[in-house]
Amino acid sequence: MSQKRPNNAIGFPPPLLGEQPLRMLILGEAEGWVALDKPAGIAVREYPWDGVRPNMDAALNVQLQAGKPELLNRGASLYGSVYYMDPEMSGVSVFAESRESLADLRNRFGSAECNFVFTFISGPLPVGLELEFEADAPLLPHNTKPKMIPSTAKGKKASTQFRLLGESSGGWTLWEARTAFFRPHQIRAHAAVHGISVLGDELYEGLPVPTLREFKLTGRGAGLNAPALDRMALHLSECQLDESTLIRSELPNALQLFLKRTQMTDISAKCSDAP
Repeated sequence: MSQKRPNNAIGFPPPLLGEQPLRMLILGEAEGWVALDKPAGIAVREYPWDGVRPNMDAALNVQLQAGKPELLNRGASLYGSVYYMDPEMSGVSVFAESRESLADLRNRFGSAECNFVFTFISGPLPVGLELEFEADAPLLPHNTKPKMIPSTAKGKKASTQFRLLGESSGGWTLWEARTAFFRPHQIRAHAAVHGISVLGDELYEGLPVPTLREFKLTGRGAGLNAPALDRMALHLSECQLDESTLIRSELPNALQLFLKRTQMTDISAKCSDAP
């Protein structure tokens, strides 16, 4: 696998993914696939829960069919996302570049042959909750709402390993979640079952993002009433496609700044350096 190159990115001019142009950093690539650093708020593919919105599968293929050199030069014949990511989530998104590689990688993902590491922020540690634990509640799509619910009777098998990375003096907690396969909303749903819903995740009753005023920042004006984080605090930090291919994505600047304000900067650095 090639190494991450700071200036290596793929562009998305408007209106492909919205009104603003985007360039996504290439985190890794090899024959048949490319991994991009997806920002929060962008969909990787069409999904019923997400409504009608632009998505990366369509945007990549539109540009490929239009003959965009930075895609043609990679020898791609089509683009397809290997796994679904909640649009609210940021991090490693992997796209196959041919029908053969798409079938192979999706089969590898569905067979739990890959490994994933998520990082997220939550509220205070619930009383009695272990610092490391496995969540294995089977998950079932809700009848009317775009969310997962635990169901031992009809739910599908799901497993997530959680580990507390640190806790700030203000009660904020930083968590790691690991799994070899994840269903839509799996990390969010399993976290909610154990009382550590992701910060800013209204769907699963996560705590609201605090305002800048709550951090006692200097200054005046209505700007201090703005949220200290403009996204849900969930990031796909690592994707291991096989024994020799590990793709990493650094925490977005907004999450790093939040951790700094909550005095968990050192803890987050240890997280990014962990094997």
